[in-house]
Amino acid sequence: MSARDRGRIKLLLIALLCALPVLASWLSYRWLPPAGGKSYGQLLATPLPQARQPGWPQGRWVLLDAAANCNPACEQRRFAMRQIHTAQGEAATRLVRRQQADATLRQDGFYLVDPHGNGVLFYPDGAAPAAVIKEIRSVLKNNNSLG
Repeated sequence: MSARDRGRIKLLLIALLCALPVLASWLSYRWLPPAGGKSYGQLLATPLPQARQPGWPQGRWVLLDAAANCNPACEQRRFAMRQIHTAQGEAATRLVRRQQADATLRQDGFYLVDPHGNGVLFYPDGAAPAAVIKEIRSVLKNNNSLG
């Protein structure tokens, strides 16, 4: 084997070494699709008409309880909302709790509403407070410019 052939083989190996990560990433994207994000609450993508009413806290994240009648489950929910709010620590200043009766919204849980008035997450009654605290902390941390 001549020196010229050895040089060509080295060049081919270097090119293959550079192309290998691109090929591996394309193959993993093609045959191993991402599992998607994990969310504890139910993701929403709808604006809430309540956020357009006067008296709605502008520029703040809102924990909204839409129950009309407060039964024992509602009392537990409101207690959990207080705990979740308090557990946010320094970020609690960006978060407001609000109770507003609305028949168009689900009554069996509470909503996290962004500063623009969009419903972001819904947490049903019985949701584990520790998981909700962790998720809301993450939402507030990752959306630092909002509210």
